[in-house]
Amino acid sequence: MLDFIARAVRAATDIATLPVSAAVDVATLGGALVDREEPYTVTKAKRLVEDATDVVKTLAE
Repeated sequence: MLDFIARAVRAATDIATLPVSAAVDVATLGGALVDREEPYTVTKAKRLVEDATDVVKTLAE
């Protein structure tokens, strides 16, 4: 049960900080100014999908 709560909190945190990632992408031109291979928003979205998948898997068990 504690594992589910931790994963759900992490997913909620990712959702809450997604606008910050978008703002950083605007400021750094999609990460080009800091030599990132992918924009911060893409990285955050991938992590959000992984966390949501983990929450669903935990519920299914």
